[in-house]
Amino acid sequence: MTSTSLETQMLPPPAAPAPASASAPAPARRTPLALVAVYEFALTTGLLFVVVTAARWMAGPGTPLAELLPTFTSQLVVMGLLVGAIVTAVLGPSMRHGTAGHLNPAVSIGLWMLRVFPGKAVPPFVVAQLAGSVAGAALAGLVWGDAAGKVGYAAMAPAPGWGSGAVFAVEAAAMAVIMLIVAFLGTRPPLLRFLPPVIGVCVAAVIVFLGPLSGGGANPARQLGPAVLAGATGHLWAYLLAPVAGAAVAAALAPLTRRR
Repeated sequence: MTSTSLETQMLPPPAAPAPASASAPAPARRTPLALVAVYEFALTTGLLFVVVTAARWMAGPGTPLAELLPTFTSQLVVMGLLVGAIVTAVLGPSMRHGTAGHLNPAVSIGLWMLRVFPGKAVPPFVVAQLAGSVAGAALAGLVWGDAAGKVGYAAMAPAPGWGSGAVFAVEAAAMAVIMLIVAFLGTRPPLLRFLPPVIGVCVAAVIVFLGPLSGGGANPARQLGPAVLAGATGHLWAYLLAPVAGAAVAAALAPLTRRR
């Protein structure tokens, strides 16, 4: 992938050289990396709070939405549409303003592997996203009390009979597909504006179609906070590592998406 395709969209561009004269316009200031990481923390915290809140009202006992959405499938559809819409709404403005909005450690690591995201930004982004996962789930617990615990803080779980290996394979494959789509669109500037809605649709599809099987996350930050607070850590290693492995596979296959 070319450095001009995605990198300029994911972090603020470098500051312009100093003006030659006093009458020249002042150069644009680059947003400090620490501040961008704070944005990432806040966005991930908000996402997890919304996810746990939605689960509390859709699946919690005695709520009106639980009566309107009595099946797990119907709840997954609503959750998928909700999270997909959030990802689309966050990614578009974040790309335009250079504030990232990855919301997913595997995305940050994958973009670095694709050489379109600076390596120095990966550790603070990953820390911010994982910390935001815990903070968002904990905030939902403070707001909703025992009701959040009754829905397991929206922690994902695989279908009966699914082991960690199967979860790993499916979650990794889902992330690989998403990152290959990012690579494809990112090397075609005219298509780059379609990236936010396309990724939003992909995230929604993962939740809806893989939710009954592997849990449907493809995002370490989606699972860490809920799993820790709910004590559902049995398959946690797979949920944390599989998306990163999928991003690595996508980075290896990305040259196939380039135009000749």
